[in-house]
Amino acid sequence: MRNPILLTAILLGITLSVKADPVPVSPELKSFLMRPEQQQAVNGMLAQQWRALVGNCSSPHLQPTTVLIDNSPAFDQAGAPASGQWRVRDYVEGCGETRILNILFLFTPNGKMRRIALLPGTTIADARLQQDALMYAEMGMQNLMPSLDCKDIQYTNTSFVAFGEANPQVPPGRDNRSWTEEWTVRACGVTGIVTMHFIPDETGTTISSGVGEARRVSP
Repeated sequence: MRNPILLTAILLGITLSVKADPVPVSPELKSFLMRPEQQQAVNGMLAQQWRALVGNCSSPHLQPTTVLIDNSPAFDQAGAPASGQWRVRDYVEGCGETRILNILFLFTPNGKMRRIALLPGTTIADARLQQDALMYAEMGMQNLMPSLDCKDIQYTNTSFVAFGEANPQVPPGRDNRSWTEEWTVRACGVTGIVTMHFIPDETGTTISSGVGEARRVSP
């Protein structure tokens, strides 16, 4: 059953992303996100993420939503977006826990809009890079896992740490700075923080994690 408190709190306020040269949220996009069917869809995804991360917490509190624009959307005559890409970021608190939950809006090649739940936290990796990085986060946890055949693995938080050196070989149009993040991973009852390194190159982004860099936080 969906959490009623979470469902009534969504999208009461919309703020801009805090980054260099932020792209403004247009009135058209704000109006679209405030539509009841969009609020219901986003609420359902947020509630599902919250339950998976925190468990049966009956009293979460949602802060105003942040919208981060990756590619400015275009709209049809009915006011619905026909292209673009943006993320909805929500700060949720409850039962002594705080989580940043992220949902990506994007369009498939045939023009259909999709919503994808991203990893929680402040990672700046895009959706594909997040998926590729999961195995490296798991590898970074190996020394902390109770057994190497552990299959019960959950990625409970991500945190952007800092940018590093720039790679001049990265083609124009892409950010050429390396960066570091810390990912919180729960594996078979053990929680650790894995340091993740992202290094852009000529063809993509190299990901690495050092087993010796991971640190246990619980139990």
